[in-house]
Amino acid sequence: KMSTQNHWKHTWPCAQIFSEFLCANREKIEGKSVLEIGAGATGVCGLTAAKLGAKRVLMTDHPKLDVALQTLQRNVEANVIIASDVFFDPSTFRPLVDTFAQLLIKFEHAVIYFAYQQRDDSWTLAPYLSKYPFLRVELTRRIETDNETIDIFTMTKESLGLYAGIEGGATGSKLVIIDAATNRQYTSSTRGTNFFLTDYTVVCQRIATWIQEVFVAEGLEIRDLRALGLGLSGAEDEEFNRKFVEEFRRNHGKSITENFYLTSDSVMTLLANFPAEENGIVLIAGTGSSCRMKRRDGVVKGAGGWGHQMLFDAEDGFITDFNTDVIKELLFKHYSITDKTRILDFLYSNFEKHKIADFTVSLATRLDDVAISEVFRRAGDILGRHVRTVAKHLSEEDRKVLHIVQIGGVFQSWPALQNGFVNALSGSGTHKIIMYEPCDSPAVGAAVLAAKERNGIYLEQKVKKNVLREIDL
Repeated sequence: KMSTQNHWKHTWPCAQIFSEFLCANREKIEGKSVLEIGAGATGVCGLTAAKLGAKRVLMTDHPKLDVALQTLQRNVEANVIIASDVFFDPSTFRPLVDTFAQLLIKFEHAVIYFAYQQRDDSWTLAPYLSKYPFLRVELTRRIETDNETIDIFTMTKESLGLYAGIEGGATGSKLVIIDAATNRQYTSSTRGTNFFLTDYTVVCQRIATWIQEVFVAEGLEIRDLRALGLGLSGAEDEEFNRKFVEEFRRNHGKSITENFYLTSDSVMTLLANFPAEENGIVLIAGTGSSCRMKRRDGVVKGAGGWGHQMLFDAEDGFITDFNTDVIKELLFKHYSITDKTRILDFLYSNFEKHKIADFTVSLATRLDDVAISEVFRRAGDILGRHVRTVAKHLSEEDRKVLHIVQIGGVFQSWPALQNGFVNALSGSGTHKIIMYEPCDSPAVGAAVLAAKERNGIYLEQKVKKNVLREIDL
């Protein structure tokens, strides 16, 4: 449609007034590289810029207008971008704003000046500008003539800023800082940040100190941090999360950021790996175990995630079906103890959950032992029942094929888990399981969600998941 119109053949009043504005502000043009959008056949504003001493002027117009110049199709430099009366057809407002936004993303320090002739009081760019919260538009001048009202606007891009995300597990935590302008990532790791294992006020302080240290180490400015996404182990209860948020804002909001998005590590992993309107399950088996499912309607269901249990043997009056001598031998060796009472030091005065979970690594070295093999089979059964429980919330059709992202070191012993896992799903209405590696770090997902929820900015994110196995039931 545009290529059949003849608007580009004429010189409109807006072009004359805009050119006069440029002449009155020569310093904005002189020595700059200028890109004109919508130059048409006359290119009055671009020619004016050239006369005002611009270092270089590139004039472009709609690419389908054969007589006019072809649009920008190669890598150029632009300090100043000008456009006169390009907003005359409301159907083009959205693509024009999209174009301006992309130009300012490409030419980060450029300035756009555009002139707009008022034709209809109901015309506005506001709905289209709201998509780009980093765009700043200011009315620079309004010129009233006998026949027209012409507004000249300045459009610039505020710094897109930095967005941070934290994946906080019981064993360890990962921080990712993403530069929204370049998508460059800065990463760091530290100890666990589960606030049920440590007082939540301590976790708040630990996170704040950690972020500040990383910003200093990387030479980043903390004032550029726009939002923080937190996916923390244990952050399941809304009331408890509210206390955490209040504590962080009260003591660290001004020094870090008051804009953040908080949820559990499992839900954050779920949202990071299944961002679209799709069904998906995240199954975690590491220091602890939990299962979360997101339906395509956005509803999240869960199972597991309720902490740990300690096992006892026959000496404690607990009758086992298997000989536990090998387990006891591995326990003593793993913790460098000679008597089982010494384990109390690890369970109480020096308790660290990940050190208890580490014992699984030692157990996995002796899967030939009947008792240990049964432990892993039962672990697989528990994980399978987690999946079965959340899958009940799907329709019968959606339940037939389940897509599961697996997280955690216990899955390194998948052959020992498989029988228990598969048997637990028998008769559940599920015909096939497809299991994946996570497409990206949950910490990245946390930063992406923070940018989206707080500022409406969409950061780049990996979405392709690698298939680990397909299981027919």
